[in-house]
Amino acid sequence: MNQQNPKLTPRKGPKRNLFAHVVENLGKRIVTGELNPSVPFPKEADLGREFGASRSVIREAVKALAARGMIESQTKTGIRVLEAMHWNLLDAEVLNWRYSTMPQAQFYGELFEIRLMIEPQAAAFAAKRGTIQEIALIGEAFEAMTHAGMNKVSGIDADLLFHRSILAASHNPLLLQMGNLIAVGLYIAHKISSESFVVFLPKHKAVYDAIKRRDAVAAHDSMEHLLSETREFMNQHIKTIPAHA
Repeated sequence: MNQQNPKLTPRKGPKRNLFAHVVENLGKRIVTGELNPSVPFPKEADLGREFGASRSVIREAVKALAARGMIESQTKTGIRVLEAMHWNLLDAEVLNWRYSTMPQAQFYGELFEIRLMIEPQAAAFAAKRGTIQEIALIGEAFEAMTHAGMNKVSGIDADLLFHRSILAASHNPLLLQMGNLIAVGLYIAHKISSESFVVFLPKHKAVYDAIKRRDAVAAHDSMEHLLSETREFMNQHIKTIPAHA
């Protein structure tokens, strides 16, 4: 199953760059409430003039936002913004827009509430259901994390592979949809404090060891400890970041 990269990837060519700019700009305006269900959505012609974009680019951008559940277009009523309950909040770009427009503590708090609900049980499932090969991949990811820590280089890709491999080993395809949420959380954590990566390597090892032993209870508890302590560690760092940063 393909997973979206939570980092916004530049698209090649001026048309694709303009399209991405329009989608991101409108998406952030919806997230902040500047564009909301109670106000008329801008007309295509007005958006075209605002962004210097053709009608086809604007329509493509509208389709992209509609695919994320943020707007809908109907023949009689035209385009309107939908309530947040309809948005695809696990979409990588929607996650990024919310992170860039919300107080960090609020966003990070919401994110970890969900991770604490999902990942400990996923680790327990991985201990019970994971194949030898799947558990070996978790171990390889941990080794890559350890190597990155020893060499003081970014281990974010290995960290992400570690957590996604646990989701895969749980053998519940729906849990794989949590990949974007975890990825954004990891990118935020590494951005706020790269120190957290090294500090919590032993906690990751405890999770891997429990899964390898097929100890579902220990896997659940180890993941819960890892996430809880990471959240507390990051909350302390977030408090030291200026509000304008």
